[in-house]
Amino acid sequence: MNKYIVLVLLILLGCNEKGIPVSYQDSCNLENNDKVLEVLGYLSDGGSLYCSSTSGRYECGFEFKNSLEDKENYSANIAVGTGSNEVEELKSGYTSADIKVHDDTNAIISLSEKVKITGKIHAYKDDTSPEPDKVHCYIKVTKIVKGTP
Repeated sequence: MNKYIVLVLLILLGCNEKGIPVSYQDSCNLENNDKVLEVLGYLSDGGSLYCSSTSGRYECGFEFKNSLEDKENYSANIAVGTGSNEVEELKSGYTSADIKVHDDTNAIISLSEKVKITGKIHAYKDDTSPEPDKVHCYIKVTKIVKGTP
């Protein structure tokens, strides 16, 4: 019986995951690799989304930007589903209007709204890149909060 109580508590705690609050500008660096962060910014489909289960969960990679106009971004990978903190599965030939991202309250957010995402960031350098010293990042999103806190 006690094992089940502990399991339920662990599941509930995972749903309220807290991260280290950092600015967008400070989020993508090697010192943050494998840390759970909270970052403010904007999600964008960048014209198309790539969804796959390569990482072990079925997810779609959104561009995550400091502002809507920014070209600089890194990937925010959001699980596919219809629940809180998920993106609904997209059909072939979708448009931006078809994208439905759910926040932590399960409300659908607009891609033009500022969000705070929480998740584990992965930062790395790519020696095969034309810019081998540039740090690349992606964040595995576990929580999405609409608007600024």
